[in-house]
Amino acid sequence: MPTTRFKLLIILTAGFVIPAVIAPSIVEASRGRQSMEQCVSRVLTRLTRARAPEAQVGPTVLSECDGPLRATLAEAIRTGEAGLCTVESCIGMARGRAAEEATEAYRQRARP
Repeated sequence: MPTTRFKLLIILTAGFVIPAVIAPSIVEASRGRQSMEQCVSRVLTRLTRARAPEAQVGPTVLSECDGPLRATLAEAIRTGEAGLCTVESCIGMARGRAAEEATEAYRQRARP
């Protein structure tokens, strides 16, 4: 089950934590976030089982979850959560945050 911290990753991935005002936009954005959450969870599960080095977590998550990350960011832009962004202008920040948060989630999973 995803942790609250992991759910925060999905929100922070967009680059901003500004609540959406329109209900349909919230539902739409949550679909993208759910896709990103599922992707990261699958990757972390696989890396945890393989006991992969922590240094592999960020790059692996970013490589395998690039599509869901871009979709999440695009939805956040459309709903106004990341208002001054374009996908291309904010993808670097979103990738950095996603890698950091995935690495932290991996640390928590890997602890005995």
